Parts: sequence; structure tokens; C-alpha cells
Amino acid sequence: MTLARETFNERCLEVEQLLRYLEESEDPSSLSKPNTPKGETLRILRSSCYVMIYSMIESTMSVCLTDLASAVRNTATSIRELDDQIFARYLISKYNNKLITSSHDKGVSLAREFMDELDQRTIPQFSFAPPSGNCTENQIVKTLRGVGIELRLDPALNTRVKRKTSNDRTVIESLVQVRNDLAHGNRAFSEVGQDCTAFDLRATFELSIEFMAIVIGHFESYIEASGYLK
Repeated sequence: MTLARETFNERCLEVEQLLRYLEESEDPSSLSKPNTPKGETLRILRSSCYVMIYSMIESTMSVCLTDLASAVRNTATSIRELDDQIFARYLISKYNNKLITSSHDKGVSLAREFMDELDQRTIPQFSFAPPSGNCTENQIVKTLRGVGIELRLDPALNTRVKRKTSNDRTVIESLVQVRNDLAHGNRAFSEVGQDCTAFDLRATFELSIEFMAIVIGHFESYIEASGYLK
């Protein structure tokens, strides 16, 4: 099992536990129980569930890319062996930020460093950048394509993932918007939580885990086949 799948399972379990608690709390038979969350507390818990679902998506993507970078370093003996797309992402990871502010002398130094790497029999530590803060389905597809993976979904799942909701966003796009609004203080947790129920959260969660399970499977197959090598 890859680290990404372990992380995914752990995050899903966390969300599932909160969702079950919310579903029990919203059950009419629980309203009279003294410890059942109500009012603002319940609304805040609902909003927190949105954040946790988004965290599951972003953390899974991040660890998928970590798994891929580790596989590259563990199997390739030189950057010369890398597929063109992976080689390009490697260069961006290693040198992009350095080159943006480089002087000519710094550029020469980086070129020499790169030439030295060509002769090394191991690949230095590097990482692929995840689409932090904006893990919509389109950004995820773009990220996979950037490392040489073409995401293929069952037509029925693809339709559900692409379907627009009442705010003209997909379910995952709406999830990202809620997360960003909360993270940047544009909306209060109690405000977001009044616009949804545990039923809505369950639907968002189930679509998200179905989609991300396919994403993980693509990464695992790509790593197993060493698709990142020439």
C-alpha cells in the first residue's frame, strides 16, 4: 500500500466519524438529548466537516506526488533516464525559484550544478508541487497530466463530477470555494454551516472519495509501471 492510500484512508475515517456524529445530531430523535449540539455549535461543526473533506483531497494529492518523487529517486539512477514530462517537472522543482531572481553569475553556477547532476548515479532530493488551496477536479487533472498521467473516469462518475450545482460550480469547486472563504475569513463558520445539512455533506464526501480513489489508483499504476522513465 502506498503512503498516499494510507493517508487517504486515515483522512476518510476522520471525516466519516464527524459525519456520523452530525447525522446522529440532526436525527429528530436526538434533539431532546442534553449533549446534542445545536444552533451555532452545530453550524460550526458542519463547516468544519467541509474543511476536513477538502483537507482529505489536498493531503492525498500532496502525498501522491510525494510517492511519485520517491519512486523516481528509488528506481532511476540518473536524471537522463527520466521521461520528458517528469524531467521538465524535475527541473522546475529544482531550479525554477532559483532562476527567477538569478544574476548572470548565479545562472552560470546553477548551470554547472545541473551539469554535475547529469553525471551523478542518483537523483537528488526534490518534490512535485501540489495545487495547494485550489484542488478542484480541473486542477487535479492538470497536475496529473503535468507528470505524465492521463486521468480516465468512468462516464457515469465523470458526469457526476462535472455536474454543476445551483451556484454554477461543481461539487468539488463549491467545496474549494467554501474552504477558501473560511481560510481567508470571507465567511464565518457559523454562516457556512447554516446553508447545509449532514445529508449535503455526505453527498459531497462520497463523491470526493470516489473521485480521489480513482486518482490514487492512477498514481499507483503509473508508479508500478515506472511510467516516469524513458
